[in-house]
Amino acid sequence: MMVILSAGGRMMKRAGLIAFFLIAIILFCPRLSQAALKLFVEDEEVQLKSDLVMINGNYMIPLWVFAEHLGAQIQVDEPRIEIVFEDMTVHMELGVELALVDGREYTLEVAPQLLQGEIIVPLRFMADRRHLSLTFVQELGGFRLARKSPRFTGLSSLFTQEEEGSAAAVSHGDSDEREPEQEETTIVLYEPSEERGLREIVFLGGPRASIFLDLESYTGYQTILLEHPARLVIDLYGVQGDPPPMLEVDSSVVSAVRASRFDDQTLRVVCDLRAPTGYRVLPAAEGGLTIEFNYQLSALTLEEEDGSLWLSFEISSAPEVQATYLENPLRLVLDFQDTTLVSRSFDVPVNLGPIARWRAGQHSPSVTRIVLELTEPVAPLPVEERPRGYVLPLFPGTAAEAAAYLRAQQVPAAEVPGTEVLPVQEGVLSGLVIAVDPGHGGSDPGTIGYRGTFEKDVNLAISLYLGELLSEAGAKVVYTRDSDIYVSIFKRPEVAVEARADLFVSVHANSNIERGRARGTETLYRAGDPVSELFARIVQEELVKAITLIDRRIWGREDLAVFNGSDIPSILVEVGFLDHPDEEVLLRAPGFQQAAAQGIFNGIVRFYLENKR
Repeated sequence: MMVILSAGGRMMKRAGLIAFFLIAIILFCPRLSQAALKLFVEDEEVQLKSDLVMINGNYMIPLWVFAEHLGAQIQVDEPRIEIVFEDMTVHMELGVELALVDGREYTLEVAPQLLQGEIIVPLRFMADRRHLSLTFVQELGGFRLARKSPRFTGLSSLFTQEEEGSAAAVSHGDSDEREPEQEETTIVLYEPSEERGLREIVFLGGPRASIFLDLESYTGYQTILLEHPARLVIDLYGVQGDPPPMLEVDSSVVSAVRASRFDDQTLRVVCDLRAPTGYRVLPAAEGGLTIEFNYQLSALTLEEEDGSLWLSFEISSAPEVQATYLENPLRLVLDFQDTTLVSRSFDVPVNLGPIARWRAGQHSPSVTRIVLELTEPVAPLPVEERPRGYVLPLFPGTAAEAAAYLRAQQVPAAEVPGTEVLPVQEGVLSGLVIAVDPGHGGSDPGTIGYRGTFEKDVNLAISLYLGELLSEAGAKVVYTRDSDIYVSIFKRPEVAVEARADLFVSVHANSNIERGRARGTETLYRAGDPVSELFARIVQEELVKAITLIDRRIWGREDLAVFNGSDIPSILVEVGFLDHPDEEVLLRAPGFQQAAAQGIFNGIVRFYLENKR
């Protein structure tokens, strides 16, 4: 049997992942529960002198394996250890959580140990340095250490069958039926990280002062916007090599872009800004990130001449303007998308035709909101470019009357922001009951990421953030679970039915039959249900806009229990791929979880407003 040791009280999250694998191995491979697990290097079996050891979730391997099977020369002068490969030298010390690789310092999760007369070292660290993968192969009765991992069938292969060569994503919405696995079962426990580098920083310019980070391959990242001084920080995970030189920029938004190494695994890029501004990050499919900064909005004025009324402003390019009409009191809300208000926010009374008061401010990092308090209806017409900037003409009447006016002028009504009057209360979702379903839970962890992240935890975090937003908007929120408990896939739609829910939203993270290959966001819906399909399409659009992952479209499904247990408009959102190491980094981050919840919320509100009767 494998020996599991715990050093002190500091347990890594990875221990939960490994423990889960071991439980699965014992449950589904009972013949191994009474036999020691084997170790193979490529296809050659290692004749172990003692059972494999795991300490704090880290596999440990005898030092001599690297000499006899991987071509290293070993020199031990206790407590010092030297491991010499043809292209690399590694220095360690017994009991010290520090290693030097060609003179470069690394922190170890577990220190080398002397156990039963053998020196054992952390396998994951050595595998990463030598670009080796570790897999469990049921038919071999043990683990394989190799330079290239075989095709991943995943932990789910212990439960479900997938067709050979399929590139389709494995949804974790839980199918009604499952079939036994027929092919070789291989579980990837660790894969070496792909080499990545930042080749160049390119200023693309344009109305959004875009910047391109020319990365060798797709990578995880995290962004932080700081105000004093104004700068955008982008941390690129797993990026190797030296940073490119500083780039000075002649732009009204950015003054310079510089890069430096934050730690061994992180390259930090800093965009020095002339003032704080919103932004969005667009990952390229084959690597690279484009940063687009908001349009800069300034010089807002309301003007009237000869009975005509308009809003004038200065901006780098014509923005998208979304209009919402509110009653009690009567207001027109104008949301300038992807826009930062450069001037100060304000709230002032006016006496200009039907406008009694107006205010402007930064509603969200990507939206500048202007609110006109009215005595009579006013509707916006299409934005016009003028020699001194842009104007938004304001039509004295309802949106329907504005659309009729434009038809008479042969202007497409579709160009009018908000052509339908949608009277709503302050609580935009008041009266709605929405069932929020955090996928998996309790004894069902769902997908497990490379870092040991459980899907059930990600799902619950996003769902709770989403529930807060929905409640603040006036909706009654019913959770299928609000803690780490197991709830049957058949019980979940019953909860929604019993609560008389108007909408059902299930939140998940995805995985793929070829682990670590697929990326992006997709939304599933009940096949054959046009309302659910429309719901899925709108939520998918808003979610992709919010988190900027690859858009994998929407998919109809007939086999999901959470759909088939009710006739409520239902969707299942797969936010990202937890089994992709880059997207796992994002899915673990609270800021990303909040952004995902905001995107789903935006989709729900838009679906409701556009289809409210």
